[in-house]
Amino acid sequence: MNRKRGDVMTESLKTVRDLIRLTAEYLSAKGVESARLNAERLLGDVLGMSRLDLYLHHDRPLVADEVDRFRELVRRRAAGEPLQQLLGEAEFYGRSFKMARGVFIPRPETELLVESCLGLLTGDGSSLLAPVALEVGCGTGVIGITLAAEMPRLEVHASDIDPAARDLAEINARRLGVGPRTFFHLGALCDPFPGRLRGGVDLLVTNPPYIPSADVPDLPVEVADHDPRAALDGGPEGLDVYRSLAARAGAWLHRDGWLAAEIGADQGESVPEILARAGFRDITLRRDYNDLPRVVTARSPLPDEDANGG
Repeated sequence: MNRKRGDVMTESLKTVRDLIRLTAEYLSAKGVESARLNAERLLGDVLGMSRLDLYLHHDRPLVADEVDRFRELVRRRAAGEPLQQLLGEAEFYGRSFKMARGVFIPRPETELLVESCLGLLTGDGSSLLAPVALEVGCGTGVIGITLAAEMPRLEVHASDIDPAARDLAEINARRLGVGPRTFFHLGALCDPFPGRLRGGVDLLVTNPPYIPSADVPDLPVEVADHDPRAALDGGPEGLDVYRSLAARAGAWLHRDGWLAAEIGADQGESVPEILARAGFRDITLRRDYNDLPRVVTARSPLPDEDANGG
C-alpha cells in the first residue's frame, strides 16, 4: 500500500485503538463534529462491529484490505459526505432507518417534534381508540414511522413528492414492523391523501423545507451537496410550506385536531403569526436543547359557525 506522510493510517498504526484515536484527531481537524463517534461508526461498519465490540477488541489488528476500506470512508467523510449516507442508515429515536442518496437526512433535533406529537396524541381531545396522523414531506419516514411504533393504535398517512423517498419510507416501515398501519402517498402537501380522512384527522405533522432560497447555496457542504434542494428550499422567506398548510390543514383536522411543525431558529415569530392569521388556536412554541425555537404546535381552527358563536 502506498502511504503518504501525514496520512490518517500508517504501517505502524493498525489496531482498532490506534485507528480510532488518529482518525478522530484527523476528522476533528477537518471540522467534523463528534469526530470520535464518526471514527468509531465508520470503523465499526468496516469490521462489522458495534461500538462496544470495538472497545472490547481495541488491540485487534487490521489487515491491509480493512485499512484501505476504512481510509476511503474517512476520506469521503472528511470531504463532507454525511455519515448517514456512508453507513446507509440513520439513528432516530432509538431506531435504525435505512438511508439512500438523494433523500433528506433526518436530524436529531427532529426528535423534539416527535416528542411534541406524542404529547398531543395522548392528551385531552385526541381520538385515543383509533387516532389518525398525516405527515407532509416524509423523506425517510422517521417521523410517521416513529409515531406509529410508539403508538400501536395509530394510523399514519404520509406524503412526499419524491418517489425515491416514498419507496424508502415504505421499506423502513416494513423493517420496523409498522407497515400495516402506515401508508405512503406520492404527491405534494395534502393532495394525495385519501378524501375519506377529511375532517377526521387528529394530527398533521411536518418538517418542511424552511431555508430561504437565497441562503441555500451558503449552507455547509454536508447539507447543500447531499440533501435534496426541494427538502431545504422554503421559498424567498422560507415560509412557503407553512403558508400553504395553514390554508389547507383545517380541512383535514377535526375540530380539536393539531398541527405540529418544525421551524427554523429565526421563525419563532413568523410561523405562529401565519397560523394565528389562519385561525389556529392554542399556538405554542417549543425550544430545543440549545434554547432555539424548534417546534410550533397549534389546534385546528374552529368551523365558521363555531367561531361566530353559531
